[in-house]
Amino acid sequence: MDVMDEKRASRLATILSRSAQTAPDSTREQIAVVGYRFLADKARGDEIVPFLEMLAVQLTQLAAEPVSIGRDYALWETLRAYGFLLFESRKHPDSRLTKIMLASEADAALLNFARSSAAIQGADDWPRMNAYWALALYRLTLPAGENGETTPEELKLDNAVKGIASADAAIRGSAAKATYTLGYHVNRFGGKEACEQDELCVIPELTQVLPQRHACSERLYILSQDLTTAEFAESCTRLISQENSFHELLDTQRLPTANDFNEALQVVAFKNWSQYNAYGQLLFDIGTDNGGMYIEGTPSKPGNQASFFAFRQWWIAPEFAIWNLNHEYVHYLDGRFVKYGGFGHFPGKMVWWAEGLAEYVSKGTENPEAMALAREKQASTPSLAEIFATEYQDGLDRTYRWSYLAIRFLAEQRPNALKEIVKHLKTDYFEGYETRLQTLAANEQTAFSDWLATLLESPNVTPTATDALPRKINRYAYRDYLQPPHLTSDGLHFHF
Repeated sequence: MDVMDEKRASRLATILSRSAQTAPDSTREQIAVVGYRFLADKARGDEIVPFLEMLAVQLTQLAAEPVSIGRDYALWETLRAYGFLLFESRKHPDSRLTKIMLASEADAALLNFARSSAAIQGADDWPRMNAYWALALYRLTLPAGENGETTPEELKLDNAVKGIASADAAIRGSAAKATYTLGYHVNRFGGKEACEQDELCVIPELTQVLPQRHACSERLYILSQDLTTAEFAESCTRLISQENSFHELLDTQRLPTANDFNEALQVVAFKNWSQYNAYGQLLFDIGTDNGGMYIEGTPSKPGNQASFFAFRQWWIAPEFAIWNLNHEYVHYLDGRFVKYGGFGHFPGKMVWWAEGLAEYVSKGTENPEAMALAREKQASTPSLAEIFATEYQDGLDRTYRWSYLAIRFLAEQRPNALKEIVKHLKTDYFEGYETRLQTLAANEQTAFSDWLATLLESPNVTPTATDALPRKINRYAYRDYLQPPHLTSDGLHFHF
């Protein structure tokens, strides 16, 4: 079965609800798992109401039962069912699922549990932290206010959670504050400034989180949580070798732009996205609802520190790689050796250049996603003029894949034009840059189309198979610090 239609979803929700009424702990655990794997879908709506009603009842029942390993598994997966359903909802704010999750008043069930004695088990507070996480996702699912202003509904939820955390802190002190910070604050993307203004929120010392510092060269060093000596060496080698390719491609002469004091790049490598999400906010005051980022700062300011924030690709272990490492390093090289001024200095038409260049230098001719897109959309390929005018809101395909193809065309077919663009950007001559783009769009469109058609005559990339239900949970949906240490995955417990 590749598709679960409304009728099947309704039947499944009803079956799960009925099965839970007299089920033992092991069955209640798996009922929650089956429910979130099949029903956490933006297309779901009223048909899953029986499952949501069952979740609320099950959460209340489990809170009233004595602690046991079976009960803990069932409780954990029940809380995660709320979280995964809300994670899917906040990604699709106008979906049927979002409407039904808000109407279900999931926040009430989670708040009641979080303030109950069952949320703390001796010295272990994993149930409360998981409830906070789900509540943070509920907050992200609420309709946003205009211009980012906090709405009454958001404020009401914030105050309710803070009330629980305050009562907890009166008893457990700093442990309760850490639970609130990692469970609720960072997962609603509260950020550093709000944390500093909240007496319940705690910010650790940088060296507590990032104890390692390794210098690749005078211009490049890495802060990390857990890289080995070999992983440091591999990361440095990849970056330094890429730097050589960058300078050769663009003929920079290795001379920085005028008034640029970004003499060294700081790479901050967290061990996974969970750690990046939490401590990227708390330590560096960056938005972490993304896959990493480069912050140029103000390059004309002496002592300015350019930084790239990233994380280990933990999902490919035991293989090693830092996610987007090479792509983001190109942004530093571009800002240091090509583009005058800081981010946003030029008035427009920079997205295709920044992202296309980073994709091309980091991937070279190996970009199967771009090739697959070009084949699929060959009849509706955007023009060079459209690619040059790309903005980030135009979507990932325009921003990364079509921009990559435009840069690759210039690199392979019009290398002198590429170097002319560099001269305009380096000398802060935007009018010359814009005129050069207009000329390229007018004179090279046919050549670009012919080059792309020839490129696509190469053997097709094997089509990606359509995922069959149940789908694998998004790897950014859960947090490593939420995992109860005594609940592990084995032959009887399958966690996603």
